[in-house]
Amino acid sequence: MYLNRLTIYGFGHFHDRTFDLTPGLNYLLGANEAGKSTLNQFITAIFFGFPTKKHPALRYEPLDGSRLGGEIAFTQGDVAYVVSRVAGPHGGKVTLRDVTHDLALPAATLARLLAPVDAQLFTSVYVMNEPRLGTVFSSSKQELIDRLLHVGAVGSDFWLQQAHQLDQQAEAQYKPQGRNPQLNQQLREHRELTAKLAKADAAYDTYWQLLQDQQTLRQTQQAIQQTLAQQRAVTAQLTQQAALWATYTEWQRLGAADQAPVSGFAPEDATQLEQLRSHLTASTQTLAQDQQQLKQLQQAAQLPPLFQAYLPVAGQVDPLLAQLPAIEQAAQDQQRLVASQRDLEARATALEQQYAIDGQMPRPFSLVTTQQVAALQDRLTAASQKRRRLQQELNQLNEQFQRQQPNRRQQRNPLADKQIVWLAIGLVVLVGSLLLPGTLFKLVGALLGVAIGYYGVFLVDSSTPASRELETLTADIRDSQAQLREGGQLVDDLNNQLDAIASAHGLGDLPVAQWSAAQGAIGEWEHLTRQLETTGTQVAKAQQTVTTYLAQLTQALPTLAGADWATVSPQLTQLQTLKQSLATQAGDLATTTDRLKSAQAAVDAAQQALTTFLSTRNLRSVEAFYQRYQAQRERTNRQQQRAALAEQLGDNLAALQQFSDHTALTDQLAQAQAQQAATQQQLDQTTTRLATLAGQLAHLTASGTQATLRQKLANLETQMRATTQDWLVKRLTSQWIAATLAAASGDRLPQIVAQASNYYGKLTENRYTEIELTATTLRVRRHDGEWREVNQLSRGTAEQLDLAVKLAFAVVMNQQVAMPLVIDDGFVNFDAHRRQAAYALLAEISHTLQVIFLTADTTVEQLTAGKVLRLSE
Repeated sequence: MYLNRLTIYGFGHFHDRTFDLTPGLNYLLGANEAGKSTLNQFITAIFFGFPTKKHPALRYEPLDGSRLGGEIAFTQGDVAYVVSRVAGPHGGKVTLRDVTHDLALPAATLARLLAPVDAQLFTSVYVMNEPRLGTVFSSSKQELIDRLLHVGAVGSDFWLQQAHQLDQQAEAQYKPQGRNPQLNQQLREHRELTAKLAKADAAYDTYWQLLQDQQTLRQTQQAIQQTLAQQRAVTAQLTQQAALWATYTEWQRLGAADQAPVSGFAPEDATQLEQLRSHLTASTQTLAQDQQQLKQLQQAAQLPPLFQAYLPVAGQVDPLLAQLPAIEQAAQDQQRLVASQRDLEARATALEQQYAIDGQMPRPFSLVTTQQVAALQDRLTAASQKRRRLQQELNQLNEQFQRQQPNRRQQRNPLADKQIVWLAIGLVVLVGSLLLPGTLFKLVGALLGVAIGYYGVFLVDSSTPASRELETLTADIRDSQAQLREGGQLVDDLNNQLDAIASAHGLGDLPVAQWSAAQGAIGEWEHLTRQLETTGTQVAKAQQTVTTYLAQLTQALPTLAGADWATVSPQLTQLQTLKQSLATQAGDLATTTDRLKSAQAAVDAAQQALTTFLSTRNLRSVEAFYQRYQAQRERTNRQQQRAALAEQLGDNLAALQQFSDHTALTDQLAQAQAQQAATQQQLDQTTTRLATLAGQLAHLTASGTQATLRQKLANLETQMRATTQDWLVKRLTSQWIAATLAAASGDRLPQIVAQASNYYGKLTENRYTEIELTATTLRVRRHDGEWREVNQLSRGTAEQLDLAVKLAFAVVMNQQVAMPLVIDDGFVNFDAHRRQAAYALLAEISHTLQVIFLTADTTVEQLTAGKVLRLSE
């Protein structure tokens, strides 16, 4: 099998990418993060399925949100297949097609085409990278030997797994040097029970003495615990009192700062003072207002001209004055609506200046048109991207064509320039043969002349390898140009469809990218237009109301003719106010005079009351009162704080008063703590002694009675026989599987080992010439004859051993298992010489197997063998 093409729909950072491969050696060159590991995982995923969502790091979900999946075109035998896999349950949805016979095959056929290779065998042998080559260190020696011994038996993974499980189960039951296996534990328990049975009757007197000592110590322990509890209570109380000493000190300070109370400065006195001051202030303000009103009434003696014109037509004007509040409201509504109208017109004008074409706003899209525009934009974007990619490919082909332009001698075969000469020689030989004597000579000469002429005319080819390569490049260039023309036609068609939509909706030359914003602006403009119509109607209605009112008013009062509402409104208000004031002016003068006298008397009384309040407290001013009042409030606050501290101290207040200072309290606390520590030490010693007695008693009673021990011993022996029988069955079965697999792989394993030895010598520059593999050993021989174990090799040399074995397996098993080799930068631990040897070995193997080598090493571009693809292109 070999892969022809990798097509990625979406995998990691790749999307819509295609990589064409050759059946031999393929180098895929790319720097770090170019996608080498992504392509490695892509091949495994398409053949054997995507990992579940429990392993998101291995799924390589597309970073741009495109569809997860892709397809691989491969050839097996003489039949070409294409397998595709996209996201879906059970590893993804698989589609398989036989391209040679144009048949759609069931998805299950893929497993049969790949058989006997499964995902485990493919990733362990055919897909290589540095971590997997490095597992030669992490794997145990026996695991490597078992794997290599049975590697020749293809499809043996199930039986290897069964044998491994049987070995694990057997080892869980018994190991010669083990401690935890079941049979090892039973043997150890058998020895212990036998020893206990021999000592079962040896300690009865000691047991009874220990019981009596234990009872005495328990009584002593209870008495000590009671004493310790009392001491702990005393210590805790003293500790609490020591923690409250700062609070107690503050309580004492507040008591020492207390002063004798002063009467007449309580909160109710402050309230009374504020009431007196407020009454005085209010009386003073009332007096000032009455004085101002009296002055105004005295000045209102001469009537204005408008009021003199009003008096003859009062019957006509009074109904109009009654409508004045409604008309004023209508005028205010008119001003507000006009301002709103200007704002709406400004917003609509701004939108028209931005989007209107020839004075006309574009028409809005319907839902169908919006969806159609979105679809056309997506298709246009995809077509433009494809066109740019084709243009890049065409540029590369043109550059390659320019580099490979041969001269005239390379373009034409020198032998082809002499076709006429060859034909002339053939004619001469043919004519000359007719002159020869004898029919046989004439016939042979004629045939020779015809053959020379035929060779010159028909067999000599005028082309060379260079000219043929140019013809191929020319064909590729023409194909790319044709695809570019088709892409350009598609882009033009899509642009024409978008231009048709723009013309139909009046969008003009507005860029497609701004259509979405324009649609929002068009909707806003239509909404503003409707609001303008409504507002204009309301403005006209309010204006008509004011105009009608002014006409009626001018008819009654001609002196107001020609004035606008802003001039008329304050005059009417003044007229109405003057009318009302004149009606009550006569009575107001008398009333205001009497009220003025009352206000003056009230001010005098309030001032007298305030003076009396201050004099009764021996104060001259309000400020002095508030100074005394603040001092009284501070004393009250201290009393409240002291009461709160006393409540916080509680019962500890009386106890703290018994100490002269803080030192006396700390001394008593230290004595209590020392007594508690001594009692605690005595209790710990008693508890330790009791624990020792309990251990001695447990040790004396651990063996149990003789009858119980004999029964346990008999039961244990029965369990041991059953465990031993089960262990023998598992071990024999595992050995039978191993022997069968070794026999099945016996004819291939020597070939694999011999081929691996050959490859290992080439990789190590013949430093190691032979690999020895037996049922118990895996080692390599140096060129000087010394043998080395795997763990004695350097990391790079050990990885080269693993590489040689895997390559040998793939080559030897090629007839039964034909799979491509995929290597992802697996030579990072190789030095320069051995890396070049590895490249040479891959070139040699590529004649038998397809090799796909993903690397960041740019030196592969200088190698003569293999096709180089750049991941960045």
